[in-house]
Amino acid sequence: MTRLFPALLCAAALLATPVLADENIHVIDPWIRAAPPVAQIQAGYLTLHNAGGKEQSLVGATSPLFAKIELHETIQHDGQSHMQARPSIALPPGGQVALAPGGLHLMLIGPQRALPPMEKVSIVLQFADGSTVPVSAEVRAATSGDKGSEAAHDHQHPH
Repeated sequence: MTRLFPALLCAAALLATPVLADENIHVIDPWIRAAPPVAQIQAGYLTLHNAGGKEQSLVGATSPLFAKIELHETIQHDGQSHMQARPSIALPPGGQVALAPGGLHLMLIGPQRALPPMEKVSIVLQFADGSTVPVSAEVRAATSGDKGSEAAHDHQHPH
């Protein structure tokens, strides 16, 4: 029995270990828009590149610094910008998808504290196949070239 216990522990540890990231998924320039200290919502951006031969699907993300993270898209309707939650974002084989101001983005909800510019924030991207990709996103001030202000403009989105 004493020999069996370490083997059971090792088996349990392997089962509890999340699936590692597909080495074909590359994350380019992850960043978070800086927000006022009282902001309860922030937006995150990055570009995903799938160098593999099969489609991947981003289905979520987590971070110890936020209560939750949702996938969102900014859409135009009757001349107004609105945010819409998405269940997933498809990443075609050999292709890339940009999560950028004014379009697809990560909606970072309920920050644990204010995040100053230049801080690095750990985020784990979750894919439909169970794999995860850890990223380090830098907090940056918005630039005049940004198309959207996801974190500041749609207070009608239900949470």
